[in-house]
Amino acid sequence: MSFDPYKAYEHVKNLAYPRFTGTDGEKRAREYIVSTLKEYGCEVKEEAFEVHTYEIKKAEFEVIAPFREKVECAGVGFTGCTPEEGIEADLKYIEDGGRRFWPQGEGHILLLATSVNLELYKDLIKLKPAAIVSSEESPARKPSHVEIPYEWKRHGTCPIVKITYDTCFRLVRSGAKRARVVLLQREFKTTSYNIIAEKIGSKYPDEIILLCAHYDSVYGVVGALDNAGGTAILLELARVLSKIDTKRTIRIAFFAAEELGLRGSLTYTEQHKDELEKIKLVVNFDVHGASIGRTSAIATGPESMKNYIEALSKELGIRVSVAHDIMSSDGTPFADKGIPALNIFRSTGRGIYAHTVDDDLRYIGPEGFLAPGILAEEFIKRMINAEEIPFKREIPENIRKKIDEYFEKRLGIREKKKKEH
Repeated sequence: MSFDPYKAYEHVKNLAYPRFTGTDGEKRAREYIVSTLKEYGCEVKEEAFEVHTYEIKKAEFEVIAPFREKVECAGVGFTGCTPEEGIEADLKYIEDGGRRFWPQGEGHILLLATSVNLELYKDLIKLKPAAIVSSEESPARKPSHVEIPYEWKRHGTCPIVKITYDTCFRLVRSGAKRARVVLLQREFKTTSYNIIAEKIGSKYPDEIILLCAHYDSVYGVVGALDNAGGTAILLELARVLSKIDTKRTIRIAFFAAEELGLRGSLTYTEQHKDELEKIKLVVNFDVHGASIGRTSAIATGPESMKNYIEALSKELGIRVSVAHDIMSSDGTPFADKGIPALNIFRSTGRGIYAHTVDDDLRYIGPEGFLAPGILAEEFIKRMINAEEIPFKREIPENIRKKIDEYFEKRLGIREKKKKEH
């Protein structure tokens, strides 16, 4: 029995609806995954955890002067609310947020030509703006459906909406001076569930190979590529692996709330901290299914793991672009604990639609699952049946620094570690 890309494609079609944390879509996806795993004969556990989430009730952006125009926008989660009638103020274009472009005084609506990272967010909050309007950085993208990490709220909040590149260009060129922003959202805690299936190894039961993918999407977005596609690959691998004998234990994890800041995988590494030493390797699947594209991987571990994948890809006749780096996905919390993680994903021009309403089933097909499935199946079978895993369980110092920087600066959910004297 081998990986069937058509079965993976059927799974992605069955998951093609919004699956944001705390919604009925998330519950529906969880039920589908659990029932499918049970059909394959897997014993399934659902591990609950609490997580902060939100619901965007209303998001509007309107130019008031010197002309009137309502434009498409999307609210940014966890950034607070305006009054119900909105907030009107002078509109100031500040390019990428450099100090030269900062306005004098407080209470402006800031028009920003980029997305907001933690450092920029802290700077802009100090300006005490009425609201922030953040532009996409490509004309091909509709407004992203995203949020700031919940932890950023400790620096203050300011209502933020996303607009298209085209809209930002037109507003700058036409000299828009005044605008109104409406952002109403509900923030709340909800219970989400990581879904875990396991097959105990016959010879090395205390050595675990963990396979994972996140099954949530951003709010209001089908998320076919990100990450119904990764979920579909993992479900098909679960079918294949359920039928074979394995020397090592296989653990399959479908993580919730990845889009809110890797919450499912972070929770898992905390809830299972006493047994993390048993996990020898993680294989993570994120962004899959585009018919037109190429197979890529990021090895977050020893460089010998990268070399192994490159050699294996040649043996299989599959061109795989392999980087020695980190990925903003569920493998990274494990690498943070010293566990090597291989992230397999699909590089494609279709990726420009990620986190927007255009991430639907267009350009998704069985062809997009074939090469990643072949690579993943062969690599996993070798790892679960090898007498010894052919690379060390370690995270090199240069990768460790990138992981720390990711959690402290890029994701911004962890305080910077104090240097030991």
